[in-house]
Amino acid sequence: MSEHSVELGWTQPSNVAVAKASHDLIALVESHLPQRFYPSEHPWQMFGAAVIMRMADTVESMMALMSTGLAMDGLILLRALYEQVIRYLWISIDPDKHMDAWGSNARWQLHKLHQDALKFDQIVMDADELAAAADAKPLPGLADLALAVDEHWGKKIIGFRAPATQRQGILTMRGLYTMVYRTGSQAAHVQPESLAPYGEFDRSPRVIRRSNNDDPSIWWGLAVPLYAHALIVCNDQLNWPAPERVRAINDSMYAHPA
Repeated sequence: MSEHSVELGWTQPSNVAVAKASHDLIALVESHLPQRFYPSEHPWQMFGAAVIMRMADTVESMMALMSTGLAMDGLILLRALYEQVIRYLWISIDPDKHMDAWGSNARWQLHKLHQDALKFDQIVMDADELAAAADAKPLPGLADLALAVDEHWGKKIIGFRAPATQRQGILTMRGLYTMVYRTGSQAAHVQPESLAPYGEFDRSPRVIRRSNNDDPSIWWGLAVPLYAHALIVCNDQLNWPAPERVRAINDSMYAHPA
């Protein structure tokens, strides 16, 4: 038995435990709704709360897919959840500065859509919007944002891992970029590797079939700690939910490994 096999994060929880932990995290968040925000409050408090709820919907969608055993689609949603979490955590490092960059990125992305739509005689942005997007810039790459998250929150909040390059580093936010986002890209972009569950390519005759929905998947369980990390930082930003409750829900999932 390796030294990591009993460490939280290195064991695979059962689907039942994952579903319960996910439900409990979402219920914990919903217990604080509705939230009201006023002009005197920082805009990131309102937008951040909305992102937290966006993540809740993504986790809930993953659980619906888990019940049908569609692990490949679950991985694609996990990839989306990872991006939501990283951007939330990164903006929360310095809301004043990073919200401006977030908004600039949105204008830059909209301008890209506008330029592409012009090829089909479609107008997306008006003159004022085009002027506002004149100096717009994209955000740094997601891997760079993830590293910044590790460097900041890894030194500040229990549960976050500081940057590392050893085996343990794969469970940092930067490590999960490789493990989740890059691996998920294979499924999202229909690369040949993502077709393995649907065929027997090394036999004759080759057979294409439905994927085996009973195959175990490590991806479902990762939704819970990802969302839990965001909720712990949500407490730093909004003073809810209770971080000890978030950690307890996350840790209870590993009491019943698959």
